[in-house]
Amino acid sequence: MQVIERVRRGFTLIELLVAMAVIGILVALLIPAVQSARASARRMRCQSRLHQLGLALHNYHDVHLKLPAGSYVVGPAFRPFSGWGWGAMLLPHLEQPALYDEIDFDLGTAVGANRDVILQSVPFWHCPSDQAPLTISVSLPREGPIPVASGNYCGVEPVLAEMSSMRLDEVSDGLSQTMFIGERVYQPSESGSLEFTSSWIGQVASETDTVSQSIPHLPARSTVFINISLDFPQCFSSRHSGGAQFTFGDGSTRFLSEAMDGDVFQALGTPSGGESASF
Repeated sequence: MQVIERVRRGFTLIELLVAMAVIGILVALLIPAVQSARASARRMRCQSRLHQLGLALHNYHDVHLKLPAGSYVVGPAFRPFSGWGWGAMLLPHLEQPALYDEIDFDLGTAVGANRDVILQSVPFWHCPSDQAPLTISVSLPREGPIPVASGNYCGVEPVLAEMSSMRLDEVSDGLSQTMFIGERVYQPSESGSLEFTSSWIGQVASETDTVSQSIPHLPARSTVFINISLDFPQCFSSRHSGGAQFTFGDGSTRFLSEAMDGDVFQALGTPSGGESASF
């Protein structure tokens, strides 16, 4: 009688360890690639949103023959401390007419029924790389804290500044050489500090006071570099590695390095300074 021997096949301990080591190396190689791809996708979505805002500024200009003010500190109806900003003025050009119609422009942003309006989040006002809450808490003198929608996109002064009223033909340095909008990160409250954001609403204004926690516009200054501090309210900043994105007057959106020359950065923020900026 023949005895048939069955051979058991399997992995030896050494083969198993080698296989696990190879898998570990592959995972270690893939994770940075996946993270990089996700960061790139978020940056592209942010770029698309900034480009959309740039087109909306042009559409507003086509209708009104001028750009909106960065914020109305006197107000469309000339009431003190209105506060409404360029973002609120662009809502009809950003497929947000219903939200625009809810606004009472005769009152300040934080007065009456407007308080229910200013806490409404506008999704395309957020950079996907900045994981911020939908609202921040703002404390008005004598009135206590109120919620205000957060955001990441900030006007560049003086094109978008308090009570500005600029026409595109006044940008003599060239639309492709002048920044209109830039990024700002959400800054959380830490150890009793204030929260800061760049909301679509403009400035937070009661009947008698304005509060600077919602920053609708900033100047580009040679001494305040991009990302100089993610905890400093007065600088352009982003969660993208190495710099931040800006929309220029011609509607293009470009990524500017945080290491760029400060004088060049400042020159790009002036619409009629006569500088020649190469970047």
